[in-house]
Amino acid sequence: MKRLVFLRHISIIALLSFSVLSCTKDISSIGLGLVEPVDLLTMGYTDTVKIVAYTIPDDSMYTHNLSVNNGYYIQIGSMYDPIFGKTTSNLYSQLYLTQSRTRFGTYPVFDSAFLYLPYYNAYGDTLTNMTFRVYNLTEDIVDSLTSYSYNKLSYDPEPIGQITFQPRPTDSSYYQGKKQAPMLRIPINSKFGNTILRISDTSVLNSNANFVKVFKGICIIAEPQNTPGKGSICTFRMPSDYFKLQMHYHNPGDTVKTYNFAISYSTSRFQNYDHNGYAEAVPMLRQQLAGDTSLGQQYLFAQGLAGTKIKIRFPYLAKWFDSEKIVINDAQLILGNSSVSTVFPRPSGLVLRGIGENGSTSPVSIVDENEGSSYFDGRYDAATNSYRFRITRYVQQMLTGKVRDNGFHLLVPSSTINGARLVLNGTSSPQSDLKLYLRYTRLK
Repeated sequence: MKRLVFLRHISIIALLSFSVLSCTKDISSIGLGLVEPVDLLTMGYTDTVKIVAYTIPDDSMYTHNLSVNNGYYIQIGSMYDPIFGKTTSNLYSQLYLTQSRTRFGTYPVFDSAFLYLPYYNAYGDTLTNMTFRVYNLTEDIVDSLTSYSYNKLSYDPEPIGQITFQPRPTDSSYYQGKKQAPMLRIPINSKFGNTILRISDTSVLNSNANFVKVFKGICIIAEPQNTPGKGSICTFRMPSDYFKLQMHYHNPGDTVKTYNFAISYSTSRFQNYDHNGYAEAVPMLRQQLAGDTSLGQQYLFAQGLAGTKIKIRFPYLAKWFDSEKIVINDAQLILGNSSVSTVFPRPSGLVLRGIGENGSTSPVSIVDENEGSSYFDGRYDAATNSYRFRITRYVQQMLTGKVRDNGFHLLVPSSTINGARLVLNGTSSPQSDLKLYLRYTRLK
């Protein structure tokens, strides 16, 4: 109600100035450049635009060597959200040699090894015990075929390493006698070491192209979380000197030596994201995913990691002003937050994208986003417990036929690496429903 009162008391003078300064291109396209300001007749307002919105499955994602804002990330973990159900993320990756013409000696003996994964953050309950297991792959990683979020590869069922732990993404680690950056250190057993040290064909150790033909890589599999409200998805980031599998070995009569295997920019890797078909999700979410779009009137659900997104349409808006010329002075899409969980918190911002002709999410920003983030917005407002997008130019272009109104997709930002989720009030929610607020001017 406060938001509505605020909108209804915006100065007409300010709105007229806004229309002249920020909508010049749209206004000119329908002839306002030939109209004197005194000929502007009336300022109109409405918040009753018909909106259809509902939850749909997100598209599968290409998760090969994920990079966001010049950073490379991997996600591993499992969580059981009481609303969204189970989500598990696993990694499949090659290992690379870090020296050309690698040699381990005549009679090498394995001593120990550790896989180091530097933390970036964690989403969910970090007080829950989690178990990660590491396996040798038995199937090649082929980028064009196996690098999507739904793919899995076969692996040797006997693990080469495992750890049960509580994530500590902000706590320093202590090993080798000194303080280290926050990281997860997984012990690797002799099965891995003996596999590597018994490679007798030296040509395999001469190049990574030869090495990955014999040693196909590893996968890190999170044990699924089965307790509602528990578990988390851990995100690890490269570059880092610590991101490696480090092996210690010796030859008889010689000192212990160290060799590092790399998981880096150039190693092929991909993520598998599994939401278990949302089998454990609340009925309203499951029913919307099954096609009951009417339930979007109550609540809407979005989740990252190839989970769910929200489709939004204004089915009658394009024809609403057919009989008169209209200048849109301000168009604000307001979305009321219904997420209250501190364990699985709402994202700090959202992404709004147009829908392409084939129904997929457009990679291209809508026109208002080009005005800058402070104008377009999309950030969470704690004072109103809501998100806002300003789509003034888009609505004007839709009315003048410059864009096709296929609707919008609302998504969790950086959803390829972000496991966050969101529950919004629907289009007819009594709490704070989804609305489009419009202020417009009728022209002579």
